[in-house]
Amino acid sequence: MARELVAKYGPSDELSDLVVVVPTRRAVVYLQNELSLAAEAGRAVWSPRIAAMEDYMVELAGVQVEEPIALQLLLFEILREIDSKLDFDQFVGWSGLLLQDFSSLDQNLASPKKIFEYLSQAKALERWELSNEPAPQSTTAAYFRFWDDLEKVYRRLRRQMERTHLAYPGLAYRLAVNKIQTRLEADETLPQHVFIGLGSLSKAEEKLIRLLRKARRAEVHFDGDTFYLEPGSPNRAGQHLRRYQDIFELPNENLGGPADLLRGLPREIRFVGVANASMQGKVAGQLLAESRRANPSAKVAVVLPDETLLLPVLHGLPLDAVPEYNVTMGLSFQSTPLFNLVDLLFEVHLTGVREGSAETGYGVPRYHHLAVSKLLQHPFLRRYQQWLDKQPEENYHGLLDKVCRTIVKRHAVLLTAEELQAWGQHHPLIQALFTTWNNCDDIIAACYTLIDLLKKAYQDQHSAIEAEYLYLFFTLVKRLDSVFDCREQRLSVRSFRRFLYEQMKNTRLPFSGEPIADVQVMGLLETRALDFDHIIILSCNENVLPAPKRHSSLFPYDVLTTFQLPTYADHEAATAHQFWRLLQRARQVDLLHILPGAEGTRTGERSRFLLQIENDLLPQSPGLHLQDLTVTSPADESVNPLSSRPPTTSAHELTLEREMESPGDIVLEKDAGMLLALREVLTKGLSPTALNQYLNCSLQFYFQRVARFRENDEVEEALGPDGFGTVVHEALEELMQPFQQRKQPITAADIPGLVKLAPIMVAKALRKEEEGRHARADEGLNHVLGQVASQLVRRYLEGLPDQPGALPLQVQSLEEALQATVYVPLPSGEKLPVSLVGFADRVDQLADGRLRVIDYKTGLVQAYDLRLLKRGEGPADAVEHLVTDATPSADKVRQLWLYRLMLAHGGRPAADAAIISLRNLSAGPMSADMSFLTEGGQDFVQHSEQLLGRLVNRILDPQEPIRKTDDLDKCQYCAYRGICAR
Repeated sequence: MARELVAKYGPSDELSDLVVVVPTRRAVVYLQNELSLAAEAGRAVWSPRIAAMEDYMVELAGVQVEEPIALQLLLFEILREIDSKLDFDQFVGWSGLLLQDFSSLDQNLASPKKIFEYLSQAKALERWELSNEPAPQSTTAAYFRFWDDLEKVYRRLRRQMERTHLAYPGLAYRLAVNKIQTRLEADETLPQHVFIGLGSLSKAEEKLIRLLRKARRAEVHFDGDTFYLEPGSPNRAGQHLRRYQDIFELPNENLGGPADLLRGLPREIRFVGVANASMQGKVAGQLLAESRRANPSAKVAVVLPDETLLLPVLHGLPLDAVPEYNVTMGLSFQSTPLFNLVDLLFEVHLTGVREGSAETGYGVPRYHHLAVSKLLQHPFLRRYQQWLDKQPEENYHGLLDKVCRTIVKRHAVLLTAEELQAWGQHHPLIQALFTTWNNCDDIIAACYTLIDLLKKAYQDQHSAIEAEYLYLFFTLVKRLDSVFDCREQRLSVRSFRRFLYEQMKNTRLPFSGEPIADVQVMGLLETRALDFDHIIILSCNENVLPAPKRHSSLFPYDVLTTFQLPTYADHEAATAHQFWRLLQRARQVDLLHILPGAEGTRTGERSRFLLQIENDLLPQSPGLHLQDLTVTSPADESVNPLSSRPPTTSAHELTLEREMESPGDIVLEKDAGMLLALREVLTKGLSPTALNQYLNCSLQFYFQRVARFRENDEVEEALGPDGFGTVVHEALEELMQPFQQRKQPITAADIPGLVKLAPIMVAKALRKEEEGRHARADEGLNHVLGQVASQLVRRYLEGLPDQPGALPLQVQSLEEALQATVYVPLPSGEKLPVSLVGFADRVDQLADGRLRVIDYKTGLVQAYDLRLLKRGEGPADAVEHLVTDATPSADKVRQLWLYRLMLAHGGRPAADAAIISLRNLSAGPMSADMSFLTEGGQDFVQHSEQLLGRLVNRILDPQEPIRKTDDLDKCQYCAYRGICAR
């Protein structure tokens, strides 16, 4: 097109008088470059005036487009004049849509009077259907009054804007057309216009072109293809262009000529299926590297219908193959880590609660610990902490870590601003983060302070992009500060956040680069009027390309269709034209799509455009080579790249390179150092819990008992299973301790008094368990758990008289520490002193003088849970189960066995060890059948020591390495699952 302009207007020196209008600012840059290249072959010429359509319309209107925030505030003032009771927080929920509708109305030259009259009548019909006339002050009446007053609001807003020479985008379009019409009616000479590469036009753009065409001051050149422009074609890409050909009375050559590029040019198209959205950036980088190796001079465009993929694509670009590229689309501020910091800050202040008097309405804000901890661990704040640690003032070294540790140490669930500031030593950063927000003045002040502090940590040249984030954030806050009067508007925190986020959504971080570089990363809209040799389009899935059908308007759908305002159908047609026009001259096209069922995708369904290529374009295009491929990983040998047509490229071309090997099994050999550490554990104290832990997962045993990895301390908002069990145990201990100390048996006559004391002792134990924590025992789930614990203790005591032989109950000891030393012979001939340790919840003295260990279980235990033998098995099988099985039943039996062994090893007459399940009280004390240990007159202690020796030698066996369990159910609640990738 550049050569045609130079050839037609250059020789007559009319080129400099031209006004050339193109769809986008990017197209302006490309056309200017092409004009300079076209003019090099001949004499020098003056460049014409080249402008993007939107910029040219604003220029013609002679106005300045007002910022959305200022527009919304002006709209609020106008609405308040009509309805003084309008709530600002409600207003911000729909004001943006209303302004968008006003802009669309003007941009498409619809009659405001007719539209608002239609709306008012439609709402009147809804009102007429109501059974009773609403009261004047009702919400329903206010709703209908809003629609009746809508034209008045529009007229006042428009007058106000025209008086100040400001406009919203749509109004600028209406004013531009009106001015052109006035100038033409006054027979004013206008420059010659050339419109190039336009797509879907608004009614204002259509009228502008019609007026200039009628005055013979305009040429129009669309870029179409006969594939979708043929009469009766079902392809909606030509929907608008066919209509423009009729209303502008254009010959075929102005629609791209008789060219049949889509069906006529030879090209290769590849459908590339990927497993998830994040993988697309990596795959796009590999396809781009392949393209640069094959044709280093080709013009390549990486097109992103989903702008959130910009960072993954930039990280996936192969810098060795693509040293220079240009990013046309900016990075949305909402995609930056600084936005995440701001979002976390609002989360802290919006998820907190106010505790206070309902009568006075005064409350003290308390922030939730999870929101506070996430905020303090943000990378921006951690970077500031690193900078702070380098300063000479040592009082603030490790400041954020100290606050986080204090929260965990105190188990503080809800925190006041005063507490946080005190723990943070009143540092300006802590004060900026946690000072209570009452209105937007407080928010703006906090943001200014935060920016001033963080920029100190990002002043070095290695933090240029973070510093750019901070500068953009400062400009946003400054803009809001200049347009808001918080004392007058009385914005809530949520309303201010909505305004701020709206600004962040529209603010982009620009990237610098060569504007006409061979490799361009851009959005689909920015490709209008541009051509490339190789196209890589990502996210070719429905609901992304094209975008989902959303009715983003306050006007009902019938209003849009009646007055020919754009609907989602028009947007889909425009997207279809952009897609197919982009493919017209491309020789290589890669269309990436997420496979069905992939995690994170909205549908997993291929875009309709891919189906049209496969079922419509392919049969009509002899030069089209279509491949259907799937990206696989080298680790997955069961899946190969696929193709439903001509043979695919070789596997390595579309195989995703792994950047990290998947973690395999963790195996720790028992070398000399390991064996020494294991011996130390055995001699210091081996509890039943530790022995069960080794048999269930020796790697977990190693982490906790040998390496002594500490679990991450966390704030417990409510009692966990361990804490709940502790409360029940301590309550029973408190109730029975006086009898144990006086060596007095508990009789049936004592039960009523104990039952009465049970809730008091549970509450005492609950307070002790929650001592020093901010999650009080009398609130929330802890209160409920306290009631459950009281019921369990009370039911246990009430059930004692009904159990045969349970009373009188002689308690020998409570929470007794049991210990026994067993000398285990090792293969070397050495006898290793193994120390068995444990705590008995209760030791009873039976009527015959023997002792019984009692272990309380707050969970449900049935009698069959204490059986080792299966049908058809004998005593030898039970022995094997005892020393080898890693099942819950074997764990319980081993615990009772070792308790009995330790009690008997002390020389005391041991009768039994039993479990009392507080959720199965009717079963009474449940013992495990251990007769297999004394089968044939064997001595219980001697036989048990032999079995313990087998277990100890297994622990010390260098041929049996430490490794993780294969039972994934055991990993579900393991504290170390993150280490072993479970």
